[in-house]
Amino acid sequence: MKNRILPILSLFIASLYVLWFLCPAIAGLVSAPGGHNQSERETSPTPSATSPITTPSPTDGPVEQKPLYTYYNIRETRDNLDLSIHVLEADPSNPELFIRPVTSHGEYLFGYAYLSEIGKAWDANAAVNAGFSDSNGLLGGLYVVDGKLYTPATGLYPALFLKDGKAFIRNVRTRVRVEGEGVILDNLFYNRYSDEDGIYVFTPSYGSKNRISKKHLNAYVSNGEVRGLVTRNDQFEIPKDGFLISAIGKDAMTRLEQAVKAGMTLELKYDVVIEGETVNDMDWGYECGSWILRDYEVVAPSYDGWVGTLETRVPRTAVGVREDGTLVFVVVDGRQKGLSDGMTIKELAQKLLELGVKDAANLDGGASSEMIIEGEIVNSPSAGRERMVACGFIIKRNNK
Repeated sequence: MKNRILPILSLFIASLYVLWFLCPAIAGLVSAPGGHNQSERETSPTPSATSPITTPSPTDGPVEQKPLYTYYNIRETRDNLDLSIHVLEADPSNPELFIRPVTSHGEYLFGYAYLSEIGKAWDANAAVNAGFSDSNGLLGGLYVVDGKLYTPATGLYPALFLKDGKAFIRNVRTRVRVEGEGVILDNLFYNRYSDEDGIYVFTPSYGSKNRISKKHLNAYVSNGEVRGLVTRNDQFEIPKDGFLISAIGKDAMTRLEQAVKAGMTLELKYDVVIEGETVNDMDWGYECGSWILRDYEVVAPSYDGWVGTLETRVPRTAVGVREDGTLVFVVVDGRQKGLSDGMTIKELAQKLLELGVKDAANLDGGASSEMIIEGEIVNSPSAGRERMVACGFIIKRNNK
């Protein structure tokens, strides 16, 4: 029995020696690719909140292609004041860049939507809330895109323009008129609610009807021809292939009836007058709120008609233009102690100067202040969630 045990014990000891020397080789065969064990896999460091984010260039694009935009977050704590400021910079001269204001309902002027929905509908890389609107979502000032006037300027606030790859902010007003066969109708209300007596012009962007529920006279213009004049006491249809002229009040109705006849050819015309110069060939124009900076000078008022007081610390959104034409959108979080208290308009003006902005104008703020980068809401809306807006600025690639 002992003679049989000794050979088996010797074989077992020899096997242990073989395994001892082979283990490192076996470990090398089962380790992760690149020579690192799975438990030691290397990871990339997470960027800090203040790290700029730029969109990458396509792998098959030019080597020196400009980034589409730059986004970064500024965090400050000073004098018992907490601030979180979100900055989005874009160069409109970049041929890859597509940027413009867009409404919540495409070609139509009424209504609201979440900024995330607006951005998604346009397949946007980034989006920022825009300016002000009436309670029904009708835009509160100039909105002109690709030669089409949707709403006129109020004449009270500046507008942001894009023309030939250059952005600029200027004071603006509009002139709308109807001309044809020796007739000129001017001093018109254009795509606006009928708050007072006068002559109104409505295009299909306003909707299917003129929303007038009182006695008025209508001239129905289809394909440039007046098809007839009709008096109504309720809403009247807007032609899809033309425009509708509606007169409210005795004097306006008499004026329209005397000037316009059935069968007449009429054309709707408008001028965008930028600080005394008529400029009708811009890519787009969008009316903002009050001036904040003009030629590096703080010109922000203490009060405006849209916001009321501008001297309290609240969430704010603004747009600025640098000397080199770079567009700078700024969203300031507010009403959230420990994160961000918000800014007064003049504090925002100073921050814009620090960012190298030459001209700047106010946009809608409060719970409407919002910035979205690559589908993510990067700021902290003061209501704890998105608030529906009538309009936003979107940024995307031209080839998307």
